[in-house]
Amino acid sequence: MLHETPLREHHRQEAQRLLGDRHAHEDSQRPGAATGSAPSELEPEYIPWGPPGSGGDQSCEVLATLGSVEIEYARLRRDCGRVDGSSRGTILVEGDDAVDFLDRMLSQKLAEMKPGQAATAFLVDRTGRIQSDLLLVCTGDGVLIDLDIHQVESTVTALEAFIFSEDVRLVDASRAWHRFGCHGPDAIEKFDGLEPLVVREVELGGVQVHVTRVDRIGGPGFDIFVPFEHAAAAWEGLECGTVGWYAYNMARIEGGTPLCNVDFGPGTLPHETGLVDERVSFNKGCYPGQEIVARMQHLGKPKQILRGFRMEGDALPVAGAQVFASGEGELGTPIGVVTSSCLSPMLGSASIGFAMMRSSASEPGTRVRIHDEGSQFDASIGPLQAVEDGKEPGS
Repeated sequence: MLHETPLREHHRQEAQRLLGDRHAHEDSQRPGAATGSAPSELEPEYIPWGPPGSGGDQSCEVLATLGSVEIEYARLRRDCGRVDGSSRGTILVEGDDAVDFLDRMLSQKLAEMKPGQAATAFLVDRTGRIQSDLLLVCTGDGVLIDLDIHQVESTVTALEAFIFSEDVRLVDASRAWHRFGCHGPDAIEKFDGLEPLVVREVELGGVQVHVTRVDRIGGPGFDIFVPFEHAAAAWEGLECGTVGWYAYNMARIEGGTPLCNVDFGPGTLPHETGLVDERVSFNKGCYPGQEIVARMQHLGKPKQILRGFRMEGDALPVAGAQVFASGEGELGTPIGVVTSSCLSPMLGSASIGFAMMRSSASEPGTRVRIHDEGSQFDASIGPLQAVEDGKEPGS
């Protein structure tokens, strides 16, 4: 596989430990009872991430679950869990002009960024459309950029095209740095109350790693950059249970965190993502595409925008499901499309998700109908974030 996690064996070992714990619990609850043919092995489940490689083989997989989505989700809400970031890539930007160059290329104001600071930004093209969604971590050795693994090559190419006489070097460091996260209320104690977008070098399992706080699940969360060859030791040093994509996906939808290449993608305008306040500065110098982004901010509005929705029944529409105005049937004109959805444990298993909506129908409280398995069901439009600090915002 082109992009393989260095933690696959650790996933398998933890799955086996969980199976052993389950058998021990069952035996203690039912002494002398027949147990039948309980499984002797429990293999982690993986799902593809992104398109296949040039040879047709799957280029990247993410851990879906070790066997119990419910337990993994509970970790995120009750204590904390670790999430393997096998779908994340890294670009290292080095040189005396690295920060100044990035400030002139990206949507965020970075000119004064110093070691120990992090920022989020978009790389946009000359038409103002997103090319990649970035987390930048400034260390004493340069700037580490986190992004989707499938956009590393195109992002390096786009940035290198603007290097002329500057002292800047861009390196695909995805094989040098691995990524994982730690999320949940107890995670903040592991990193001594680290504030959002502050970077700290800490030791995990005897390994020096870079940590920054990025809250993605409606509660504390930390992104960890670890040298690839020492990822396993640092992973064990976290000393918490593992969480797969299925559980993490529910929590990040509840927390109002859209993902590039899932809820928006290359070609989307920044104002369509709902992330402009976090990713874009309107008090900085020019960058490619800046005029288009600024014009949208001051003179217009996007034709579509990402919003949250909540179903009024038990239906769970999947990504790609069409959204219609309330009162219109299937022959009506679609006004949106679902990008992500889940059953929210924090909201009593209500069906929630994100949909890219026509702006004229995106006001919170707007009633719509969403297509699911041949029928239409009522829903209401709302903000992206449905859960904050373990409860509904404002409750």
